[in-house]
Amino acid sequence: MTSQKDYVVLLHGFLRTSLSMKKIANALSDIGYTVINFDYPSRGESIEKLADDYLSKLITKQCPDKTKKIHFVTHSMGGIIVRYFLAQQELKNLGRVVMLAPPNNGSKIADFLAKYPYLESLLGPALPQLQTEDRGLTWQLPSPNYEVGIIAAKFDKKVSTDSAKLKNMKDFLITTDTHTTITISNKAIQSTINFLDSGKF
Repeated sequence: MTSQKDYVVLLHGFLRTSLSMKKIANALSDIGYTVINFDYPSRGESIEKLADDYLSKLITKQCPDKTKKIHFVTHSMGGIIVRYFLAQQELKNLGRVVMLAPPNNGSKIADFLAKYPYLESLLGPALPQLQTEDRGLTWQLPSPNYEVGIIAAKFDKKVSTDSAKLKNMKDFLITTDTHTTITISNKAIQSTINFLDSGKF
């Protein structure tokens, strides 16, 4: 049985909004979680600034009860924001983290777009930080010391299943989705609930 009324903070992906996480939000609310479906300007700031100036303040304001766990469910770049945030701050009431299609080892799309610097004015500073190898921020982040479950999409053209993985992830699942449809996938949503509840998909 889940700890009723624990917090779950949802972070959407690059160029998306909280609407893309609405189906997951509703499913979690229905079983008693206190859900915070977080909107942030993915094109406007670096990953560090999104974590420090947006996510940190959100948690301070909207997760005040220290007796409740704070879980995270993320899509795509949202997972990297949470990884950076948790590398900088210790949450004593941290729960579990589920990442949907996260570019934990970078994205080839980011590599390609980084070849055209003029695109940064359109796409913002965060996208180049998602490059593969040591060109991206993801490679500078420590391995998580908390429970992480990762769900990758089999038909993802933006983030490969290998790129989604982390060394010490607690569980890993591949669904027959795309990078976009994974957030509305019944399989991914039920698996997310399972992981928050038990630590496995």
